Amino acid sequence: MEHTSGREAYLVVLKHVVVAEDLAQIVNEFDPGAEVLRARDTAAALQALQDIIAMRLAFLIDDRHADGWNELIDGIMARGGRVVLIPRSEGVETAPFADCLILDRPFTTEMVQATLDMALRRRTA
Repeated sequence: MEHTSGREAYLVVLKHVVVAEDLAQIVNEFDPGAEVLRARDTAAALQALQDIIAMRLAFLIDDRHADGWNELIDGIMARGGRVVLIPRSEGVETAPFADCLILDRPFTTEMVQATLDMALRRRTA
């Protein structure tokens, strides 16, 4: 899962592989050539983060009680990344923190694209 492109990376941290692949595909359509790393949990995401120098955006399932969660958030932000929180299940509200965005479930391609656009506009504002 090494990040080698030299571009700012995206990170998708979701247990469900199919949903993670869908998100990665939407990101690649939004930002052609983007490097999108995937991890199934916080521990794997922390491992992936070690190879990333610069981040653009991370989509994370809201798992703030997991060991290493705060370290993951700090690592993303230290690399210039923004966090998009995804509630653990449909209909569950998730509380934002710092400068994160929320992507409600179930999400559509249009919702993900709007979140990407909003996150990247905020970064440059």
